[in-house]
Amino acid sequence: MRPTQRAAKTGTLLLVVAGLGAAVLHQLPEPADQTIRPTAERDPDTWSMPLDGYVQPGSSEETYAVNLLVQPCLVDQGIDSPMPWATLDGLRAQSVVDETPERGNPSPALAWSRPLSADDAARRGYHAPSTDGANASGILAWGQDPERNAAYTAAAGAEVDRCYRASRRTLGTGNGAAQSASQTAKRLTYLAAEDARRTPEVRAAATRWRQCLARTATHELPDDPHGMPTTAMRQAFALEARTVAGDDEIALAEHDVACQTSSEYRAALYDAQWNRLLHVTATDAAVLRSADGDQAALADRVAATIERLAPPAPEGVD
Repeated sequence: MRPTQRAAKTGTLLLVVAGLGAAVLHQLPEPADQTIRPTAERDPDTWSMPLDGYVQPGSSEETYAVNLLVQPCLVDQGIDSPMPWATLDGLRAQSVVDETPERGNPSPALAWSRPLSADDAARRGYHAPSTDGANASGILAWGQDPERNAAYTAAAGAEVDRCYRASRRTLGTGNGAAQSASQTAKRLTYLAAEDARRTPEVRAAATRWRQCLARTATHELPDDPHGMPTTAMRQAFALEARTVAGDDEIALAEHDVACQTSSEYRAALYDAQWNRLLHVTATDAAVLRSADGDQAALADRVAATIERLAPPAPEGVD
């Protein structure tokens, strides 16, 4: 018997609902049920995390190291344009500035997943590390130099590409699997830090931190240390205008870190963040396991290359 129009519509509706149900199920969050062996020892002082070993050096220092190594080969191709000076610390600071979550980067530098340390508070308050040593203006001028660009245009493109491939191979960069693992590790570490701050234990510790700091603070405090310094504090300390932290800023930053410790906020946050990184999804586990979890060796090669080949920086620039 041919189904009636009502029955046909009902059947179609059931199929649609079933299809939507399958789609919803398919889009459920993937469970984080894959155990990952930590690539670093627990160390709250350095804020080491389980996936740190997968993280490659920042783009600024890696690119600079490649450009240093490639110079002799480029000279053979008629491109004689030595790299400007830069320092390792300055390049590392530039990478942190470039790889910030505020710019929509889902895999920010690890520095954005760590609280303020006692050493940094004493040295620079709430100021970010100085990027003066990156010599950004000098490197930009070098890259835009008309004579250099004319030499590149005149050179054989295939040979120039060969020069860069050889330099990356010598340094150990350019591995697609390792790059994907590095991005995944940074993303997961940042998400773990965000999630850890929402746990009951960390929120309770944040309340104790606030009570501790309120005894001496002259500005309204945020709900937790992640909100430090507030907009009012940044204005009072002239963070954007001053290159060096003042005594009042350093004093507050040091008291901030001391209260984080005495309230057990740092301990609770560290444990919560660490534990969240011991299990990942099957998708993320596959990406991580496709790469070497000892990228510290690459970081050492990059640092050694810069220290060995970079022109000396002006006196007083770190």
